[in-house]
Amino acid sequence: MSGTPIFRLLCLIIMTASIAAAGRSTNKPYRMDSLSYADKPALRSADWVKDGVIYCVYLRSFSKEGTFAALEARIPELKALGVTIIWLMPIHPVGLKNRKGTLGSPYSVRDYYDTNPEFGTMVDFQSLLNTVHQNGMKLVIDLVADHTSWDSKLIKAHPEWYKKDAAGKIISPNNDWTDVAALDYSKPGLRTYMIDMMEWWVRETGIDGFRCDVAEMVPTDFWEEARVRLDAVKDVLMLSEGSAPEHHLKAFDITYSWDVYDALLPLLKGKRPASYIDEMIRKDSLLYPSGSIRLRFNTNHDKNAWDAPAVVKFGEEGLKLSAVLVNTIAGIPLLYNGEEVPNAKKLSLFEKVEIDWDKPIADIKNLYSTLFSLRKNHKAISRGKLLRVPTTDDADIYAFFRTNANDRVLVALNFSDTALKAALEIPLEKIFPGKSQIKMTDVFTGKVITIDRGKVADLEMEPKGYRVFEMK
Repeated sequence: MSGTPIFRLLCLIIMTASIAAAGRSTNKPYRMDSLSYADKPALRSADWVKDGVIYCVYLRSFSKEGTFAALEARIPELKALGVTIIWLMPIHPVGLKNRKGTLGSPYSVRDYYDTNPEFGTMVDFQSLLNTVHQNGMKLVIDLVADHTSWDSKLIKAHPEWYKKDAAGKIISPNNDWTDVAALDYSKPGLRTYMIDMMEWWVRETGIDGFRCDVAEMVPTDFWEEARVRLDAVKDVLMLSEGSAPEHHLKAFDITYSWDVYDALLPLLKGKRPASYIDEMIRKDSLLYPSGSIRLRFNTNHDKNAWDAPAVVKFGEEGLKLSAVLVNTIAGIPLLYNGEEVPNAKKLSLFEKVEIDWDKPIADIKNLYSTLFSLRKNHKAISRGKLLRVPTTDDADIYAFFRTNANDRVLVALNFSDTALKAALEIPLEKIFPGKSQIKMTDVFTGKVITIDRGKVADLEMEPKGYRVFEMK
């Protein structure tokens, strides 16, 4: 955002006060010193990252077998859906000491250089990776850099690399995470070990990057140093499970957009006006480096397990509407395995809970397929700017263009429980200079609408309805 630092500070204070007054919960408070990042460029990402569709796989739940091989057999199916990047939740052996539940959390890592025998061998993993690459897709693995299991190889070899209390006893990162021990990044030897390990996975196996668990609990300068080493090997994707603006400068391509997830239920319940989305978009422009990529989602593995699956939390129609929103605003969409069915089970991180793939709702899968195809075919969606379109009911309807050069997509979302007929004030001269008439094709129905200069677009919107148009 342009303007003087004082002007931006005033804007940020007003924005913060507005959000606080609305009672929005946040995963992590934003720091005022983040203001300066808005004038800086974000790290440049590879084209395949910018245009990506991420699919998160929890191997225990994905199939009855819970193996690399079972996932490998379905890679062509995920490709057909429109997925371009597979994110595997942690694949390493799980600790036995102090484990939670029957199987233990996959985030309690015993050996960074091996695979969990539940899932298969390193040979099986390499076969999966090869199949992913043969299908023109990418694969990233979950990296748990903040902590290990209590019986990890690292804790046995280097207990001095762990955080300790005043009595010299190794501690957990917090009182709840009792199954893991906290690593201490003030130790140079630990940093060298972890970066060498990350480089080994990229160079020797050929993975395409990392999703980094609780990345804000590890020093940013560590991630920046690691990124330099990895970029020397190949173009990688680095996804931060965090929202720190500084992560975008040198270390990460993508950060979590928790605020959009937190806003979905209030929007769907009518506790926030549709225009509240504008506040979140403006906040991003004030806090984040130019070109920052945010991860958009209506659920993920944590929210599924500890909150509720999206179809349970939002209802079927709310699931559809939220899916359209997170797939059409700026950012990269995430689909958690089973949401295309949609899955209604909480997938425990400590037990085996299988996704029920046998009762699919066809239009949910078709919805995601259409949205992913839209992203593939329109750079306006993956890289374009957002231009708000005024309507006759901005409290309930959020309408906007995504534009990139001559590529334009129009989206309209009805967050109310009432059928509405709304007029959209489309600025033809601004969006389509020199055109006296445009044609819009609904990507879901194929219906064509013609708009003449000086006229408004009248849309009939079902309760929790949505319209997405390709422009010609």
